[in-house]
This record gives sequence, C-alpha cells and structure tokens, in this order.
Amino acid sequence: MSAASPSNSLAQISEAELKNLKMPYRRLLPYLRPWLGRFFLGVGLGFVAAGFNAVMILGLQLIFQVVLDGTGKDLSQPVKLAFIGEINLAELLGLQPGTPVGLWGVILACAGIPLLIFLSGFLEYLNKYCLAWVGNKMLFHIRSDVFGAIMRQSPAFFSTTKAGELMQVVSNQSRVAQTHALQVVQLVTNRPLTILVILVTLFAMDWFFTLMSLVVFPLCIAPILIIGRRVRKVGAREEKQVGAMMTAMHESFTGIRLVKAYAREDYERRRFDRANLEMTRNTMRWTRAMELVGPIVESVASVGIAAGLVYFWWKQRPAHDFIVLVMALTKIYPPAKELSRVSLLMQKTVYAITNIFRVLDRQPDIQDAPEAPKLPRVRGAIRFEDVSFAYHAPDGSKLDKAAVRGVDLDLAPGKFYALVGPSGAGKSTLFSLLLRFYDPDSGRVLVDGTDVRSVSQSSLRANIGLVNQDTFLFHDTIRENIRYGRLDATEEEILAAARQAHAHEFIEQIQGGYDAIVGDAGCNLSGGQKQRLSIARAILRDAPILLLDEATSALDTETEKIIQEAIEGLARGRTVIAIAHRLSTILEADQIIVMREGRVEAVGSHAQLLATSPLYQKLYQLQYQNAG
Repeated sequence: MSAASPSNSLAQISEAELKNLKMPYRRLLPYLRPWLGRFFLGVGLGFVAAGFNAVMILGLQLIFQVVLDGTGKDLSQPVKLAFIGEINLAELLGLQPGTPVGLWGVILACAGIPLLIFLSGFLEYLNKYCLAWVGNKMLFHIRSDVFGAIMRQSPAFFSTTKAGELMQVVSNQSRVAQTHALQVVQLVTNRPLTILVILVTLFAMDWFFTLMSLVVFPLCIAPILIIGRRVRKVGAREEKQVGAMMTAMHESFTGIRLVKAYAREDYERRRFDRANLEMTRNTMRWTRAMELVGPIVESVASVGIAAGLVYFWWKQRPAHDFIVLVMALTKIYPPAKELSRVSLLMQKTVYAITNIFRVLDRQPDIQDAPEAPKLPRVRGAIRFEDVSFAYHAPDGSKLDKAAVRGVDLDLAPGKFYALVGPSGAGKSTLFSLLLRFYDPDSGRVLVDGTDVRSVSQSSLRANIGLVNQDTFLFHDTIRENIRYGRLDATEEEILAAARQAHAHEFIEQIQGGYDAIVGDAGCNLSGGQKQRLSIARAILRDAPILLLDEATSALDTETEKIIQEAIEGLARGRTVIAIAHRLSTILEADQIIVMREGRVEAVGSHAQLLATSPLYQKLYQLQYQNAG
C-alpha cells in the first residue's frame, strides 16, 4: 500500500475483503514458530484434559456405586464400570472378602470426587496457561513489530491516518488477534474431543439412553447456530467503534487547550458518546444474543433429563447410574456452547489480523536504497538542483499546484541563511526535502555533493539539528527532553547546552530543576521556555547543519535578543538555515532567500534585497510599520 492509496483509514475494511481472506491465521505463524514447543505442549495438555473426562466419569460411576449402594454392602460385591466390566474392589485392594464399606470407606470414596474435579481443572489450567504464555510472547513481538512499522512510515502516512486508529491497532487489535486466534485453537482442539470422549463413555455406559439424548442434543445446538449467524457481523463493527472512540479520545486529549479555550467540553463529550454509544449497542447485541443461548440450551436439555428419568423408572435402573449419566451429559453442553462462539471469534480475529498486516505490509514511502552507505559527518554544503515537489491530496492524487517549483540554491558550509516569504511560499517544504521526509518529484537535493537519496536516512538526519515552530516536549524531565538531542550526552554536556540556549537560568528557578516534569507536551512550561529547551536539544545534537523553523517565534523581545546571540554562536562552523516571519531575527544573515509561490524570487543580503526586491521591501515595510 503506497502513500498515494485512496484511503489509509484502518477502519475501512469491506465485508468482501473479510470474506475473501484465505486463512489469515497463517500470517501469525512466524510469530508462533519460536514457541512451537510450548504451543504443542499446551495443545497436547488440551487433548489430555479432554481424555480425562472419561476417567472422571468412570471414577464418579465407581464412587456413586460404592456410596449410594453401600448400605449393608461389602467391598467384595462386584462393581460394574463402562469399558471395564465388573470388578471386585476387595480383591483389587487386597482386602478380606466381606469387608464392609463402612463410614471411612464412604469418606475415602467421596474424597475422590474433589480429587477428580481438581485434576480435571488442573489439566485445563495447564492447557490454558501454556497457550496464554505463548500468546503473551506473540503479543509482545506483534506489538513491537507493528509499532516499529508505524515508526518507519514517512510524514505523508501520518498526515492521512488518524492517530487514534494507529493506537487501536498497536494496543487493542494486536491483543484481539493474539487472544482470539489462540482461543479458537484451544476451542477447536479441546472442545470437540471433549464432546467425543464423553459421548463414547456414555455409549459404553448405556447406549440406548445416549442415543435418545442425541435426539435432544441437536435441538440444543440449533439455537446456538441460529443466534450465532445473527451476531456474526457484530465483532467487526465493535472493533471499528473502538477505533472511532479512541480517535475521539486522542484528539480531545491532544487538543485539550483548544477545547478549554473554546469551552467545547460538552461538544467533545457528545462526539465521544456517539462512538461510545454505538460500541455499547453492538456489545449489547452480542451479549443479548449469546446470553440467550444458555437458558434455551438448558431448557431443551431439561426435557432430555425428564425423559431420561422416565426411562430409568421404566427400566428399574439404579439412581446412581442416572446421576452419573446426567452429570456426563451436562458436561457436553458447555463445550458445545463455547464452540458456538468460534465463528464470532474468527470474525473479530480476521478483522484484527487484516488491520495489523495492513500496517506491517505497508512499505514506507521514503526508503533507503539497497545497502545504502552511511553519510559521514559533513561540512554542511547544501545544494538544491532544479527541485520541484507537489504534495498528495487525501484521495492519493498529486495536487495540481506544486509546493516548490524549479528551486536552485547553493548554500555554502558555515554560513547563516534565512528563508522569508508569504505563507505557503514553500519554505517548510525545503526543510522537509532536505530532511528527506519527502523525495522531490524532479531535481536533486545534495549535501556535500551527495544525493540525499543515496545514503541512509538515519545518517543524513544525524547531520541535521532541528528546532521546530511547534515545539514538542515529552512527558518527562527537563533533563531527558534535552538529552533527546543526543542520547549518550553527559550531565555536563546537557548543562552546557542549556546555558548556551539561555535555559539554565529558568530551569534552576523551577522546583525540581532539571528533574522537573514538563507535563504532557510541555504543558507546565511557557511557550518561550519550551522553545529554549528545544534549542538546547538542537545544540546538544551538535550537528553541522542546523534548521530553525520560526525558532524565536514564541519569545518576547528581550529573550529574542538573547537567543539571537545564542544563534550567532551556533552559526560558527555550521550551516544554519532559518525560516523567519519576523525579519528582525535574520537581519544579520549572510544571505536571505526570498520565496513566493514555490519559487526563489531573490537572494541577497538585507541591504541588497531592500534595494532590489519589491517583495522583500513590502514585507519589511509592513512589519516595521506595524511595529511602529
């Protein structure tokens, strides 16, 4: 899927796409392969747990015969068991003929019931634990790979994809895919065998009673199948609404200052509630339908029990046989009920896997060339050769109007350059092309004579420091936000960068100093303070090329003058390119590049442009008249 695809929405999966997927579970096999041993152990324990049902039924049959027929009975009297026939307990246990059952014999026999139940439950636990262990290992790697795949995408991907949907894929849908896929495996491998083992044991105990119960059994399964078909589509709808709800939450939390400033709390709550309500409705449809299965199955099953009771009265069969048969029959219905959920679980799993592998399979728009070399530390010479570029529209097509057209620039290392011009002139686009967030449609971008497309992206960006107009800080300490510029920086280097950016003074005055938490997106700091931390981060990076995108826009006049001095210090030995609407910040630039409508209109010093460039004259006059 390319960036130019018509839709990057991860919620838009058609019914046809879901139906046409051939065994999407095989896409999970690479994540299962490292843990196949534990997986097969879990499946094997599921088989053992299913087979143990026969042991439990025979054990209950033996216990009930000894206890319920134990009055006046000795252990040498034969006991009849399915598959085995008659056995003599006294002889089997090495006791004297005529040994009575007695109170302790009854207590010992009855103690076998919780033991059998415990062993059955313990085997089920081991089966589920092994599969859950495998599932959690898979989930870790799936989430890691999905997050890594998202991080590899270019900015074009994030401009057309909702962050809430990406969070839904990484957090929820990876869990759904892993959990439901393994749950389906557990149900399919364990439950049919459980039903088969119980039925075979019942046939061995009383074939006629079991055969008659099979007439009732399909009546119990019928409502499961009918209701299952009605809720088949609910799973995918529910996952879509979860994505919509997370998108609404993410946007509300991210833009909380705007929400508060415009007093739109009620509006955001209503927007969230629409997605929340739809998800709740889908959940209730599923719950209502699935929970209705239980009473229907139990009601139909009770008819079979009543009929069986009449049959035992007519045959004059002992009560203990009837109790064991009924208990065994009731153990068939829970696994049958769980099997009815397989189609719904598969529907949810298919939807989740589809979204996961849409992300994993998506090739980044900007990729390194095969075996691309690393770009060493550069001197900072930059050249734009006849560069043209147009952004994509939301439908994937190229916009008619190019962001930059035929740009030719030659920037010498160690110089300070400024980009000025009206909004939309293409200034920020040149930054994006230099950073290789996008590739030009025509022309080349060269750094020290090397085409940026021929080297690895990481090595290119390691040579570039950036201070954005929209400063972003992580919810962490001031120290770690500065250290983000160079992760192996020492404490002394962090302090030096903060001093050079004139941030050290206000940091020392804040409670906690460098250990103070800046809050979500730096909400505990002023705009000027955030900007200075961003500048300190770029200083710490110590890159030979420094890009300043309105780096002083959030500063007051006094602080702006101080930062200007810091920028002048930074400029020594570095190529500095600054985007500035406030011309006062770039009057001392070696060269000012005037842009309009994606083209370079003029290049020169401040004095030269005032004399030769009508656009620069207009910008200068408007700004200083307003200032006056």
